[in-house]
Amino acid sequence: MDRRSFMQAAGATTGAVALGGCLGDNEDSVPELGDGPQRYDLPTYSELTPAETQSGDGVVFLHLRLAVVGAVQRAATAGRLPDGPLVEFPLSGIETVADAVETLSSYPVAAPLRRAVIDAAGPLPDGTAFGANGTVAPDNERIDRNTTINETETENETENETKNETNGGILSGESTETGTPGIGVTDLTLTDELVLFHGSFDRQVIADRYTEGFQQVDQQRGLRIYEGTGDRSGQAFAVAEDMLIIPTENSSRSSAAETLLAHSLSGYINTLDRVVDDEDGQWLFETTGPAALSLGVWGTDTPLSLTADRVGVRTDIVDGLGPVFGTVDGFISALAVTVDTTGTVSTLEGRFAGLFEESMPTEDELRTSLVSDETAAEIVLDAPRAHLTTTFEDA
Repeated sequence: MDRRSFMQAAGATTGAVALGGCLGDNEDSVPELGDGPQRYDLPTYSELTPAETQSGDGVVFLHLRLAVVGAVQRAATAGRLPDGPLVEFPLSGIETVADAVETLSSYPVAAPLRRAVIDAAGPLPDGTAFGANGTVAPDNERIDRNTTINETETENETENETKNETNGGILSGESTETGTPGIGVTDLTLTDELVLFHGSFDRQVIADRYTEGFQQVDQQRGLRIYEGTGDRSGQAFAVAEDMLIIPTENSSRSSAAETLLAHSLSGYINTLDRVVDDEDGQWLFETTGPAALSLGVWGTDTPLSLTADRVGVRTDIVDGLGPVFGTVDGFISALAVTVDTTGTVSTLEGRFAGLFEESMPTEDELRTSLVSDETAAEIVLDAPRAHLTTTFEDA
């Protein structure tokens, strides 16, 4: 697909980490006038969340800040996190996003991206790395000790760029290197079968090292858009200075990579047909903010069923959520996390924002469904909008 055909496809679909004794969400809030919930800056990924998937279904979007994933999972393993969907929904996204990253294997940039993710997340409670699923990399991707991470890297790489990793290390979490030239990942977002890597990317390094078999077909809003040629036909990715977008390689993926990419990028480039373009959608993002872990659902008649299908939340969490999720039209459930210098979760704040066009829940129903009767929470009901925020003191 050349530049012209890419933009035609795009047009057709159109209708930070803070260190200061602790690691937290570092988000600037914007006070809300009146009695409404507190507002926050829009998360960066909201600009790339389409109002509907490429296939026309409702959208599920998941976001993770990698630096706190290990601490949150350690707290969960130790039983320090409360039960209930306000925690379980965003927490369930960790495995789903990790699985999506694990599918990436055939792109030249895939293995360096996974290594950067491992470095950013650090060791998990069981000693493995983020995304490790117990599998062994295919023979043509295995990383032998004293070999380079990717066969497409030039033969004149200096010794200090040699990757000292054991066989299959990228997937099994045995990476011994910190830092990936040209690639730094801080956050991950999964939406419409695309993985968004947020961080810092040297586009020239990407072009020089990781585009064999690809050609740049366009550049829009700082994004360089690449599509595969020859044996790589049907593959595509895009890179800017602060993000890299690549389709998953799930066998069940609904469309070709270039189609999925064009669909989401059309909204980003033209600033149309995104969740954040809708007044209610923007409100969902503003009242939950750029939290450490987030799960959102938009544009479906069955938000709970779609969440269970796409994310695989536990059935015991799904059961009994009728008062809220039986009538909700769209929602975001998010966790804002602070991690202290020992790597322990020191504060955990749950935020929920939901839209209820037909039947609003009561304050008691909202509290009981999302947290518990004993948990103190700030609740705001302003039809069709409902918001709940609570701080979990014992986390």
